[in-house]
Amino acid sequence: MDAERFARQIALPEIGPDGQARLGAARVAVIGGDLAAATAASYLRAAGVGDVDERAELGPLDGLQLVVRSGFDDDALLPAARRLGLPVVVMRASDDVVDVLSFPRRDADAAPAPPNDGPGIPFKAAAPSEDGAAGVLAGTLAAAEALHALVAEPGRAGTATTVKHLRLPLDGREPLRQEIPAR
Repeated sequence: MDAERFARQIALPEIGPDGQARLGAARVAVIGGDLAAATAASYLRAAGVGDVDERAELGPLDGLQLVVRSGFDDDALLPAARRLGLPVVVMRASDDVVDVLSFPRRDADAAPAPPNDGPGIPFKAAAPSEDGAAGVLAGTLAAAEALHALVAEPGRAGTATTVKHLRLPLDGREPLRQEIPAR
């Protein structure tokens, strides 16, 4: 670990030397070929994540500590991550909204997470955005959520019981923040 380079992060009580060491030892896959995925990978590397594996498509997940995925179109990702007990951060940017969902680390035999935004709030599909400011914002938020999951104390990371969803409308409407019970 480069203590001088990461001195500001190490000084944060949320990270500290142990959290920075976890970042340095982490192996993360960032899946997607858009600006959001490239931004997330860039921020994860800058924060000191030891191995950031950028992929255009879903591949083997063995040996990873976390998966970051751009887009919600990969039905195989969540079951594969669940089988391995991996947390997953999913991001999407469109012209009018940015969504980031964080699925917790789960036991291999845990029930699947809900596929929607929770009771009363249906998930609206949004057309993917061309690379732009929304993609950069989605990648930045996904990287922040991924870093939070990676530096969490190992015992605490394994006890997450909610799927977190953040929706940021880009037209000035109120953001939506939800915690959805993981069944």
